[in-house]
Amino acid sequence: MKIRIGLITIMLIVAVNIANAQCNCKFSSQQYAGLLEGEKGSAFQLQTVNGLKFKTWFTGVGVGLDYYTYRSVPLFLSINKEFLLGRNSIYALLDAGYNFPWYKREEGRGSNFISSDFSGGFYWSGGMGYKISVNKNRDAVLLNLGYSFKHMLESQEMPAFCVNPPCKSLVEKYDYKFNRLSLKLGYQF
Repeated sequence: MKIRIGLITIMLIVAVNIANAQCNCKFSSQQYAGLLEGEKGSAFQLQTVNGLKFKTWFTGVGVGLDYYTYRSVPLFLSINKEFLLGRNSIYALLDAGYNFPWYKREEGRGSNFISSDFSGGFYWSGGMGYKISVNKNRDAVLLNLGYSFKHMLESQEMPAFCVNPPCKSLVEKYDYKFNRLSLKLGYQF
């Protein structure tokens, strides 16, 4: 937990320093669509990151839709660093934030639980990408390959076998930690 808080603190300090520097900061936006692949199969993801670009650095706040196993909405801080190769460039990125659940189990025939509640957890992603300039402006096509981690908790309440009512229900808790590979295609303007 201390490492996570430290990582988020460092990212915030870098973001504030870039924004406060007396420089030529410009607004930039990155829009991504991608695939996630992990032990539980494949899934689709969407992300939008909006922030400031300063020379070879980009820092922004992002939000997305993550359909891997259980649908969720990650909210994160993103930092990118470009390594110039000329008109096109390679970049490294790091995202860290919180993952909000957007999933509710359907209760129906044959379900063995009374209720199911999801709660979110830590989210982070890192990777390398290739940026292809489209025109003389800041517009570019982005191709990114990376690793992504999503944490979620679930609490299921189930009826217990009961001889003498009233009886308490059983509560089972699940701790999901999803490790995935991520391939994203995006556009920056």
